[in-house]
Amino acid sequence: MKEKWNFILYLVWFAYLILSAVLMFGHGFLLSRKTLSDVTECVPLDNFGCDGHENSTVKGYCDEEEKIRRIVAVPGGPLACVPKQSRVVFLLVDALRYDFTEYDESIVKPLPYQNRLPVMREMLDRWPDRTRLYRFMADPPTTTLQRVKALATGSLPTFIDASSNFAAMELQEDNIIDQVTRNGGRAVLLGDDTWSRLLPKRWLRSHAMYSFHTWDLDTVDNEVDAKIYDELRRDDWNLLVAHYLGVDHAGHRYGPNHPEMTRKLDETNIRLKKVISMLPPDVLLFVVGDHGMTENGDHGGESKAERTAALFAYRGAGLAGTGVDLMIGKEVQQTDLAPTLSAALGRPPPAPSLGHLLLPVLPQASKSHTLLHITNNLKQITQYMIRYGEESQQVSLDRLAHLINTTREQLHKAASIETDDDLNNYAADVRALVDNVRNVFREVWVEFDSLSMLRALLLLLLAIFFNWLITEGIPMERLPNVFASTFVPTGLISMAVCIGVCYTAFYFKFLEDLEHAIILSTGLISASVTCVLIIMHWDGIAQRWYEGRSQFYERFARAALAASAAVLVSNSYIIEEGATLAFLCMTVLGLMAWNIGNFTALLYWIACGVAFAATRSYRGCREEQGDCWTAGAGVPTGQSSRPALVLGMGTVAAVVAICRRHVGWRGYCTVVAGLLACSHWATGYGSLGSPSRAKLLARAAWLVLAVMLALLWKREGRGATLPLMAAGLMLFVANTLVLGVSYAPAAVLSLVLACLALNIVARLKSDGSTKFSLATRCNSSVACMWALLASYAFYGTGHHATLGHVRWAPAFHAGDPNYLDIGPPITASLVSLELFGTMLAFGAAVPLLALWGQNGAAKVGPRTQLAAVFSLCLKFMLCFAIRVFACAISATIHCRHLMIWGVFTPKLLFEAGACAAALVGTVFGATLVAWHLPTQHRSS
Repeated sequence: MKEKWNFILYLVWFAYLILSAVLMFGHGFLLSRKTLSDVTECVPLDNFGCDGHENSTVKGYCDEEEKIRRIVAVPGGPLACVPKQSRVVFLLVDALRYDFTEYDESIVKPLPYQNRLPVMREMLDRWPDRTRLYRFMADPPTTTLQRVKALATGSLPTFIDASSNFAAMELQEDNIIDQVTRNGGRAVLLGDDTWSRLLPKRWLRSHAMYSFHTWDLDTVDNEVDAKIYDELRRDDWNLLVAHYLGVDHAGHRYGPNHPEMTRKLDETNIRLKKVISMLPPDVLLFVVGDHGMTENGDHGGESKAERTAALFAYRGAGLAGTGVDLMIGKEVQQTDLAPTLSAALGRPPPAPSLGHLLLPVLPQASKSHTLLHITNNLKQITQYMIRYGEESQQVSLDRLAHLINTTREQLHKAASIETDDDLNNYAADVRALVDNVRNVFREVWVEFDSLSMLRALLLLLLAIFFNWLITEGIPMERLPNVFASTFVPTGLISMAVCIGVCYTAFYFKFLEDLEHAIILSTGLISASVTCVLIIMHWDGIAQRWYEGRSQFYERFARAALAASAAVLVSNSYIIEEGATLAFLCMTVLGLMAWNIGNFTALLYWIACGVAFAATRSYRGCREEQGDCWTAGAGVPTGQSSRPALVLGMGTVAAVVAICRRHVGWRGYCTVVAGLLACSHWATGYGSLGSPSRAKLLARAAWLVLAVMLALLWKREGRGATLPLMAAGLMLFVANTLVLGVSYAPAAVLSLVLACLALNIVARLKSDGSTKFSLATRCNSSVACMWALLASYAFYGTGHHATLGHVRWAPAFHAGDPNYLDIGPPITASLVSLELFGTMLAFGAAVPLLALWGQNGAAKVGPRTQLAAVFSLCLKFMLCFAIRVFACAISATIHCRHLMIWGVFTPKLLFEAGACAAALVGTVFGATLVAWHLPTQHRSS
């Protein structure tokens, strides 16, 4: 029967509408800043005449001091290269948090990361004129790729660039490496290959190594150590970049409070001592951290622990600066490093730089040279503001003109500088001005495309509204006839025509944005087709609403879902959403059990409460949660304890053993996959474990799961219930594999909660007739309860809607997929499964709500079963569409809120991922049902 596949096609159609609208909203909301291809150029000092103009006929004789004074007196002139330059050693210790560098002798029992870099304190005490130590403040997001970009360009990163952290593209903007190499200088790279991916073919010598083996603490560091000392003995380079990863990887694997962090910091201390002892006096050394880390060793967000890195500078021949500039622990911005490095190397600041010079970490220079550096910096920022105003309207023209005029006024003042005090006051004024410019751009850096956001919200609203009318209005007995008609083919053909017209218009250049045109046109066409369907069946809709009388638990379940979506406009609620969802789920299940009104239902509800209480220990914490965070509750460690190993293996083994006989012959695959997963954890446990054998066992488990997936489609003529149960167990084992043994019990508890809720639904009161039994099982309250439970499972398995809670280790539990041609998709799939595997499993199990139990839809004809499954699946998908719509509204309302990038935007991204997983899982489960149901003619 063709309506069987029309049901599935319509679910796919609805999923496309929701996800495409979310994608359009993301494009409008998460835009990157406008990048410019400009390059800063400077003219050698010898090319200027004594009147301060380039290629002037006024040559004559004048000393360098006089020539620079004349150049500074021409504010509109080109930038002049300072002939004096230094060689620079740039050591980037990934995730070097500032407090790792502090040394306090009064601490009796230091933490594993405290007092581990005494060399810095020794140098500060012994050579205060040669050494500096500052708090090096990063801008969010604090992922390595964005930090390297900011360090190299001097510009500010954008939130959306975080998605490319593990697939770096070549940097197109002007940067310090290009400034060096473009003008005859040479640069050498050691360590993290992020630099070589961002800046390929720039290096005199490159010893770059793969950087994403987060559990490998030593390989990259040892390789850098094997090369760096030989490089220090050479003099054929101007800039040496060495990027160490051990501290960062120790944080990711163990967290900062672990002996392995002590070991890596001790190694860093020994390394710095040796490097300092080998440095020639005129070579400038920078030791910096690109970001910090949280208390569980992660980074990516905007917390102070993630943003506060360290900057240590040393030069044997001495550094500039006096007074407050020498204060240890003073805060400086990471955007200031690019113009500072450029000045040290005798080059102008990179074109997109928004930083000012850190004079205290530069070599002592004459007053005229220092003034030339400062004016070069001002001229570069002025040029950037002019060009940015020409290319983008993000900053209002009045505000931009005011900033440009102010910088020009400061350039005019440069000619009047006479004494050292005048220079210090002038440098302070310029620093304040540059800080103001940077803050202005930071405020408006993300240009929200309001039109795209409005269109996306409109499409989401139309899709939700019309499909709500279909599920809540059209009587279930009419659905098979609706989908046996030409409704779905007409809609799909209309969409295909729209796409063809859009491509044609784009080909003939009538359209500029093909993607948005396709999403908007297909969305409007889909809304029109569904609107026509609703008009055609308005009599049935009106009659159903007139006769329908919902019970209290049904109204409360719908209200609970609406409330859980509406309060996403509150950052406090988002932070505490896990606890609130648990309360709502228990309340809805309790009202359902009360409606059933027997002792068995009460026992099921009590068991749900016990399972919810058990999941509390796995919920984890956010930094904003105060005592919970500082106490370390729920913070995962990189290495599972022995009790956790036993608990994880025992619970998974118990589940596969109990469920084996309930899924027929497919249960043998479940048992084998479960045993391989447990063997994978046991073999890789502890220092005596075998990681290589553990990875082989994990691959074997995935192979068995792939075979099981294929066997799901073998028809037996016994209905769809057993294949659905087998699919749920397959997804459970897959989810435990990526969650790891520490969180495997949390996945077991989610499965237990799903089974208990399934049995409560199966016992909902009805008068025994098929009509009322199906109506009860497929009402929207059941879908709302299931959606709330799926949303809670995200928090119940240790996740939170923050970048810092993303666990990357699952991508490598079976080996490194990035050595494969399809490595990036595999990595993305495994991490997505770890994050949203529970939503995928709950979505696939939605049809069981209708089919499970003695009075389930499995007792009626195939067409009625399909109608019931379709109705429930569409309602479940609508629940997640409503939640993601609420998140989009919240992000729109709070687009200039203080917590937009820390709370609301991550929540939008995670909710979109959860919605996508739920939709995919639901389509998978519905397709499995359609495949296993026998064909029944309409006359039946």
